[in-house]
Amino acid sequence: MPLNYESVDFIEVLGKRRSCRFYDPERAVETEKIQAICQAARNASHMGNANCITVTQVTKQETKDEFTKIVSAFNIPMAKMAPVSLVFALDRDKWYNGLPVGLPILFKQGGVNPSHGWSMDNIENSTLPRLTSFPPEVVSYLLSCETGMAMASAQLMATALGLGSCCYAGQGPKIAEVLGFPESAQFVWAMAIGYPGESVESMGWRERSPYGDIIYAEKFGTPAVADPGVDAELTALGMMGEPSALSPQRLADINEAATKMGLPTRTDENG
Repeated sequence: MPLNYESVDFIEVLGKRRSCRFYDPERAVETEKIQAICQAARNASHMGNANCITVTQVTKQETKDEFTKIVSAFNIPMAKMAPVSLVFALDRDKWYNGLPVGLPILFKQGGVNPSHGWSMDNIENSTLPRLTSFPPEVVSYLLSCETGMAMASAQLMATALGLGSCCYAGQGPKIAEVLGFPESAQFVWAMAIGYPGESVESMGWRERSPYGDIIYAEKFGTPAVADPGVDAELTALGMMGEPSALSPQRLADINEAATKMGLPTRTDENG
């Protein structure tokens, strides 16, 4: 079955991505869209072509019910409402066992080359012995960063497919137990996926630190300077916008969504 989604400009996809916390629990996510999201994660960057990132699709109600016991209280509504949760994990065994396979293939395919100092001799006698001697905690750190890249790709694909997404944490060891992880696998994040129960327009834009507060030039702490013309162009293309306030309309929107889904509503005093 074709995906049947309206193609959108990539910059607009970047601008429409939101952390969606209201989902329509009655509207299932098509299996082909789940596959497309997972393919986006699978095709993200993988160090040494070792393929150490895993994604477990959770759609069964009994598993979601188990999740409500092992995630933070404010994540329970998402875990229950969203028709799908994708559980991202890293697998250290895939690092130790995958690099000796993936890295030579990467060289043979021209992904890494002598121009940058690579050779089969270097790979077999220097690089692989060094990388596969990393202790588990170092491998976990490296693969946590890599998992984040896979999750970003998945989120953007979900947005392009007209779906909402939001990442959520939980008790890693218990999630690993529920999903049957081997000892080498480590939970990183879960991602709720579903048709939004709130609009992008209603969700608005979130406050972000000024450009120079987090983007530095040459040395840490030296603010980089943003070109106002570039920002204006990105705003016109839909990637940026002014931070939104809790307006009466936004309050009405979230209360309507909460009421529809049997969740507590909000008053100005809740703020």
